[in-house]
Amino acid sequence: MMSNDLTRYRAFDVQFMGPTNTLGARIRIRDLRRNDKVVISYDYECGDVLEQGLRHLNSVGIEPHVILLADKLDCYVIGSEDFTTDLKWIEE
Repeated sequence: MMSNDLTRYRAFDVQFMGPTNTLGARIRIRDLRRNDKVVISYDYECGDVLEQGLRHLNSVGIEPHVILLADKLDCYVIGSEDFTTDLKWIEE
């Protein structure tokens, strides 16, 4: 198999950020292709870091296609075939 035969995905890592003295728990989603990131508040009602990351990507119009297993990275890695949509909300 050649590398041209493999599907290419845009990678996002989703990581829990614990609370500090001044900030509550958060989730960081980082676009590993564009070196862009967004930090959102942790949703205690949901309680699932991966689910919250998937929800955010869907909310900005990025459809997740694959979850990559990278246990040593201390984060989740989500792949999408969408290479054009911005990670952050665009305010009008």
